[in-house]
Amino acid sequence: MLKLCFNATTLRYMDIFEALKQVKDAGYEAVEIALNDTHLHPYISSDEKIKSVRNYCDEIGLVIASVAAGGPNYLTKEDYEPSMICDDAKGRRMRLDSYKAAIELGEKIGSPLVNVNSGILKDQSAQKADEYFRSGMEELIKECDKTTLVLEQEPGFYVGTTDMAIKYITEINSPKLKFNLDIGHVFCCESEEECYDNVCKSLPYAAHIHIEDIKDRIHFHQIPGEGDIDFARIVDMIEQSVFDGYVCVELHNHDQDWLRALCQSRSYLLDLTQSEKSPTSKR
Repeated sequence: MLKLCFNATTLRYMDIFEALKQVKDAGYEAVEIALNDTHLHPYISSDEKIKSVRNYCDEIGLVIASVAAGGPNYLTKEDYEPSMICDDAKGRRMRLDSYKAAIELGEKIGSPLVNVNSGILKDQSAQKADEYFRSGMEELIKECDKTTLVLEQEPGFYVGTTDMAIKYITEINSPKLKFNLDIGHVFCCESEEECYDNVCKSLPYAAHIHIEDIKDRIHFHQIPGEGDIDFARIVDMIEQSVFDGYVCVELHNHDQDWLRALCQSRSYLLDLTQSEKSPTSKR
């Protein structure tokens, strides 16, 4: 059976303790905390609040599976900027320092994983982006004691595909760098013919999974079952693989429909684990 998690970014407009209670009451085993101004932010939240969140999760029996530090406006009003691959040295330093602060927060709150992304390739060359990205990741890895970085592939980003993520994970070759496989992202930006194969080959590198549906290959996170992805096939792949982490529902654009997003996603995915497996499932 899947170990299901919910990304609390869907509940970002309510108090964090209420959000955590809602995730637990909906039946999830774990939560992913997306760092933002309303829930937790390492530059704003006190050590006392961070400790309170950790203690509350322990009290209600909710695992903190991951801390996500790569949100669009985590640093500035310009989405995902500055990034760790931008040409501006001060901007890169701002992003790396913010990721270091997220790692520190993750260590304090007891999260084993910190989710990061590369940023968008703009005017800089691919060669420079590669140089900046490798250097930045190696610097961040040195900050990890109890935490592991999970690199997420984002549509339109420098690291935007499963192949690119796997390339860096294998070449950097550190136990402190794993894959945050976002399944929906595969289905909106990778070859339509290879999507299921790409998910399957990514699972050995993954320590965390984001799951959402995609319709018409448009990057808009849909509630599982409301798009085009064959989730019976996906669930079978996960259950038959070596992956043993959390599968995290990520529906950041369902904040106005949060209760349905919470409950329907869980029931739909768990129903698939109890039904007859698809004969076309990848092994």
